Amino acid sequence: MAYLARVEQRPTMDALSEEERRVLDKRFDANAYEINIDGKRVEYGAIDEVEVAKAARESGPAGWFVKKIVFAGERYHIGVYFGEGEAVLTNVTFDSAAYVVQTIAYYANNLIRYTGLEGISPVTNGS
Repeated sequence: MAYLARVEQRPTMDALSEEERRVLDKRFDANAYEINIDGKRVEYGAIDEVEVAKAARESGPAGWFVKKIVFAGERYHIGVYFGEGEAVLTNVTFDSAAYVVQTIAYYANNLIRYTGLEGISPVTNGS
């Protein structure tokens, strides 16, 4: 089982485009105590798992249009699971997903399971 490895340096938004920054400023916030995804607050100690998944798209012309024109590339969903609840940040770029997950790894004070794409954030086996 993979767990988020502690990130020693707080991630920066330097690698993100203006549009990516605007989206995250509107939909995601983090401080030393909690994260906030679309208005849903979750304390780090309550987070059980973080998952990153490629956003599903319809096949065919409509799916191509949404992927290539509306979103200008692949998009990802970040699920943060805690107890019986969840907070999901939808339709973000790979770089935005990496920023969010690494921010959680930076502030978290407990082991958090991680599933999903490789290369988003460092992981450990938990030992």
